[in-house]
Amino acid sequence: MLVTEPHQNLNAIVSEAVAGGVDIVQWRDKSAGASALPSTLRQAAWPARVIANAPGEIAARLGVDGRHLPESCSETVEDTRRTLCKNALVGRSAHCLETAVAAEGEGADYVVVGTIFASRSHPDLTPAGLDFLRAVCQAVSIPVIAIGGILPENVADCLSAGAAGVAVLSPIMLADNPRAATAAYRAALDEADGKKH
Repeated sequence: MLVTEPHQNLNAIVSEAVAGGVDIVQWRDKSAGASALPSTLRQAAWPARVIANAPGEIAARLGVDGRHLPESCSETVEDTRRTLCKNALVGRSAHCLETAVAAEGEGADYVVVGTIFASRSHPDLTPAGLDFLRAVCQAVSIPVIAIGGILPENVADCLSAGAAGVAVLSPIMLADNPRAATAAYRAALDEADGKKH
């Protein structure tokens, strides 16, 4: 999963990342209003799925495949599906075990947990570590996506702990070559997944 941030070349970065192997793009822009919708993002992200980490009305107008709910969001998964459609992909962030379990209980399709390792985007947060990731993966049956300081060299550790995948922001968004950066993650994921089977 690629988690985006505002960037003047967002569509180009997303397109290159998808070409490199990203299969889900989480569009995140906390400052975006309805007048700043990236109307061409879906085209740039094709054929990856696009989910919006944005208020429901913005997500609905984008025509996305789903929505990502921050841990602090009071909206329920059911409410979110009503805003989009009943088949929408809906996930939630979790920074503690209780939130992850609650997300599964309310019907979330997946949960993004972290911060697993030291992260450039959240330098003030103490990493939760692989033991936390492992505990979450053992406590829920929905897919768990690890986030925070994820690098190609620690992808295998995340999958070994039970994660279904990883979410990445800065290492792709700020890369000189987003396609190559993404390809390194895809190779690490494929190799780690191959060893699990």
